[in-house]
Amino acid sequence: MTYGPEQPWFLEHLVQYMDSDNDQPELKQLGLAMSLLHYAVHAQQKFPYETTFSNDMASAACMAQALEQLEAATVMLSYGFYGVVRNILRSAYESAGLGRTLAKDPVMADKWLRKDQWWPDGKVRQWLADNRVVSDDEVQLYRNYYKEASAWTHPTATSCMAQFTPAETGLILRRGTPFDAEKSRAMTAEIAVTAVFVCFALRNSVVDETAIDPQWRRDLYKLAREQSGEAEPHLDRDWTSEQEKYDAVMARLQDVSRLDEVLNTHPRSWRNLASSDDTSSSGTAEQEEGAGT
Repeated sequence: MTYGPEQPWFLEHLVQYMDSDNDQPELKQLGLAMSLLHYAVHAQQKFPYETTFSNDMASAACMAQALEQLEAATVMLSYGFYGVVRNILRSAYESAGLGRTLAKDPVMADKWLRKDQWWPDGKVRQWLADNRVVSDDEVQLYRNYYKEASAWTHPTATSCMAQFTPAETGLILRRGTPFDAEKSRAMTAEIAVTAVFVCFALRNSVVDETAIDPQWRRDLYKLAREQSGEAEPHLDRDWTSEQEKYDAVMARLQDVSRLDEVLNTHPRSWRNLASSDDTSSSGTAEQEEGAGT
């Protein structure tokens, strides 16, 4: 007695996937989106203990995980695990959405990092709505997608019944997933759209978008327009002016290793302001004490 097929079905799928049309626009969009995301996530690789705050580290960790999840989704697609791809994309949405929130909320980030407190996606969406980080319409779109993606992530009829192939007289439990060029193409587009979402979440996690290289933002906005097929006027920028502002900021940017030095010497540093107040208070107290005697 022998058990199971001689060759796993997903290896057959991989061969057909590799032989399929590699010139499709969705695949090119995915490649660009992943390149943009990889560049941004790994723009900073060192996070010194002395100068890294909880929100910086937490956000970076979440964004790096989202990137890794998108890479895993691409691998799963090539092997034909279509349902698993959607499971992973939902997790990538969660990671990026949480990373964007933790970047803006040091208290939440500290609890997440030090107490291992998990923030459910509903909490993240509520935080976004309360703090107006994105528009109400964008929050609603995110909520709708999350609801749809959850139907594929959990063992619902939507996700599990895909294991059957309908026939004239009933359902047939299929052995693996046969290669489907159109479905593969559609899911490639889903991964690419998710990658662009993660890029925008990363953009929104920084202190201001002008702190990001204008060329990166320009390429991202162009890609977003290609995917949506819309003009997206809210993405219009004067790129010459943006480049000038960015260059000016970069010219004034100082290495983080000088943080303590600047905080100790800058006249507007809280340390110096507080120190001055302490000195004044001490002098006043001494005068009052002298007057009392």
